Amino acid sequence: MSSGTLIAPPRRRSPPANPQLPSRYSCPECRHVLRVSGLGRYRVYFELDDKGADHPVMDRVCPECGHGLPGKNPR
Repeated sequence: MSSGTLIAPPRRRSPPANPQLPSRYSCPECRHVLRVSGLGRYRVYFELDDKGADHPVMDRVCPECGHGLPGKNPR
């Protein structure tokens, strides 16, 4: 039988209780404001008056001026 030393795994940091995530995006071209949900390539944009999040902006462009929205494929 062999002997060994057990080492505890490193402690993981717990996520912040209230992360400050941007919840609004303002188009740099026309200043139209959209609500944002998610991060990085998983961002989803909604109009501010879409409270139920039923109609996301699907074409990845600003609904007012057509400027590309940040995400997986910047335009």
